[in-house]
Amino acid sequence: MSSSAKDFATVEQDANLESPLRRVAYEAGMMLGLEATRDEQGYHRRRLTRQQYWLHGAGTLAGMAVSIDPDAAEDPDTDMTVRVLVGPGFGIDGLGREVLVHEPYCVNLGEWLAAQGETALHDGFDAGESRLWLRVSVRYQDCPVAAQPVLARKLNMSTDPVQPSRIADGVLLEIQPELPPAGEPGYRPWQAHGPLADAPEGLTDAEQATLAAAEAESEAAGRLMNLHARLLHALDDGVSPQTVADRLHESARLLLARIAIETTSLSHIVVNPSRISVNNLVRPFLVTPGQLAHLAR
Repeated sequence: MSSSAKDFATVEQDANLESPLRRVAYEAGMMLGLEATRDEQGYHRRRLTRQQYWLHGAGTLAGMAVSIDPDAAEDPDTDMTVRVLVGPGFGIDGLGREVLVHEPYCVNLGEWLAAQGETALHDGFDAGESRLWLRVSVRYQDCPVAAQPVLARKLNMSTDPVQPSRIADGVLLEIQPELPPAGEPGYRPWQAHGPLADAPEGLTDAEQATLAAAEAESEAAGRLMNLHARLLHALDDGVSPQTVADRLHESARLLLARIAIETTSLSHIVVNPSRISVNNLVRPFLVTPGQLAHLAR
């Protein structure tokens, strides 16, 4: 299985949020094989990712700041070598997996733009504003390491067969041309699922009365009860994301920043810090009890 196929298999498994998890029932004298050890690992791993997906959501906890280097230039019309940098940090991606960027990463922006071509960049070009918009995102990705020899599965193989003996936690940083969303998006407590309904649906008379009583008590109590009422039927279409297979990777991506490059044409983009702006605050952030306690002082 290729690395891309293995990556898709991991994403597909992590996006399955409705299948009950199974742990291995160890008994004396029971013969256990490779499937049992994988099930044992998968049970604990997926319990953690599901908890993080449902209870915490996707977002940055700290770091992973996107910047450009250099960040200024004397002549705005000079084509320069500009690098896009992503600093160290920690967060949770769109499927509840931890993402740890343990060291800075960078890419040459001019070389990246040249490698894309005009057709690919068109998805992020706003001709009216004369801007090219890029989205920087991150998600978890398996990283097979420590290859070791294994028994051959086919006869007369030209090379000695090896398989990775460990799967390290890795990250995939991506830059994609994409226009910013128009308007204010609806509230999405879970990134791989659709937004909540704007108003509660399907409430009984008793539930309507409870909601009305909370709204009469105070504005805060009414807003909280309204949110709970909207969450009642949030998963009526299914617990797993209603996403086609080729969009699963999109559900997993965690937005880090949006980059705007001033340009009137995609055929000649002047890469210059004076023409580039980076907005890190469009990303979702994780809010911890410690943060709330600090703000309440």
